[in-house]
This record gives sequence, C-alpha cells and structure tokens, in this order.
Amino acid sequence: MKKNWISFLSGMMTMAMLVTLIVPAGAAGIFNGTAGFGKVGVEVYDQVKAAPGASMTAANGEKVPVTITYTDAKGGTTNYIAVKKVAELFDMSQSPKWDGEKNCVNFFPVVKTTGVIELKPGEKAPANLPEGTVTVTHGKTSELEAIREKEFMSLPTAPKLGISAGSIREVNVSQVDKTNLGYSLKNARFESDTGVSETFFCPAGKYALLTIKNESSCEIECQVMRPYTVGSGGQEFTRVRIPVGQTLERAFYCSPGAGEFQQTLAVGLRTMKDGAITKVLISAETTR
Repeated sequence: MKKNWISFLSGMMTMAMLVTLIVPAGAAGIFNGTAGFGKVGVEVYDQVKAAPGASMTAANGEKVPVTITYTDAKGGTTNYIAVKKVAELFDMSQSPKWDGEKNCVNFFPVVKTTGVIELKPGEKAPANLPEGTVTVTHGKTSELEAIREKEFMSLPTAPKLGISAGSIREVNVSQVDKTNLGYSLKNARFESDTGVSETFFCPAGKYALLTIKNESSCEIECQVMRPYTVGSGGQEFTRVRIPVGQTLERAFYCSPGAGEFQQTLAVGLRTMKDGAITKVLISAETTR
C-alpha cells in the first residue's frame, strides 16, 4: 500500500507583518511610547474580520484585545495582532503554541518521538497514546495486505451527508441545479501509479458537484477534504470506495459568509492494490 498517497499542501501566503507583542518585566523603560488596545480592526480582502474595539476570549476565560497599537515617542504607530487571531484569519492548520523554555511563540512546532509501540498484524494501538508515539507493525506482507483489503472493503460506496469542514458542507446531489453549472474540470482523465489528487472550488453561497468515474482495473478509494491554507492536511469528509466501472457523484455547499481561504476542496484517489494504475475521469462543476 502506498504511503502518503495524498498530500494536500496548499501554497503559502505572503503576510505583510506577523508579530507578537511580548514585553518581559525586565524590559520596562526600553520603549518610550504608549500602547492602546483595540484601536484598529482587521480586514482580509476588504472584509472586516475584527472591528475596532473587538475582543477575543483567552484560554482562562478573560477578554483580551484582538489588536494593540503602539505609539512611539515621535508619534509613529505600529499595529499588532494576536497570534491566535492571525492563525484563525489565515486558516492555519494549527494554532501557535507557547514555548516556555525559550520564551517564544512557536509556529508549527515539531512533534518529537516519545516512544515506540510494536503491534502484531490486526492489533490496534492503545487509545490515548502520548503525542509523538510511533507504532510499528510486524508480520507477513500477505497478512498485512489481507488486513488492508478488509479495511478497504469496509468503506461505504456513498458518503455520509451533512458533514461540515469549515464553511463547506456535503449535501445531497439532488440539491444541485444541474442546468446552471460551470466547469472547472470537464471530463479530465488521469492515470497514475501513485494515486491522483486534484483541487477544485466551492465559492461562497454556491454548490460544487464532483463526478468521478473509476476506469481502473480494481476498486479505488475517494477522499475529499477542505485543505488548510497554511500548513498541511485538512478537514476530511467521508472516505468512500468506487467499484470498477462505476461513477460517483458528490455535492458540496459553501456558506455565503465563507472567507476566501475556505472555498477550496481537494480530492484524492488511489487503487486498492499495490502496483495497480489509478485511472479516473473527473469533472468538477459549480453553480453559476
């Protein structure tokens, strides 16, 4: 079975400024200006995401400002945004964490290996393992293939409706007006021995219709997710399998208030058997 068969790593964005205002107690007197709280708001693509004076709730339940404005001795101003708010605004895959040892805010901390657990074929890892635990499975290749095939065949052939990933929700295909659609992909044929992955859009307030025909020699797995804008991974919808020669339709709706960073979907497809070629015909359409 191919590992890491699908990777939805979106393009990183350029940020004009991303800073954290941390003034240690020993730094008093270094800065000669004054700080004001919530004087300015935050817009993204001309849409107000935090109005002037807006606050957010800290982990301890206290209300804290979203922005801080520092006015220096010469009257110049510099604006700061809370790092957790930045992570939210720019759709990061994880919020920054505090590194107390280095006295730093850590963006995308690296998870270190804390231990190794050996498993037998078919044996499941214990629940609530410490973060960074590595599991290793030992056994014959034939046994592992049988286990994987059993897991694969247990996948449904139709998705569960109503699941949401951010602002996008999977809905019944019957809700889509097929007479009012525009293509982003039209009968695009893909062949690959490592699986196929593609992205498509579901604009705010509109529907997206994904159609996949399995032209492979064996069944394939279909995974749809809303990828994070900054970082890897995403929020997943139902994993399903598509039998040989059959066509699968999936429909999605994006809420009217969705931001520009939350209107992308990604689909990953792979065959059940190692060495088999993934052959699919894909169409992606959105309502006009």
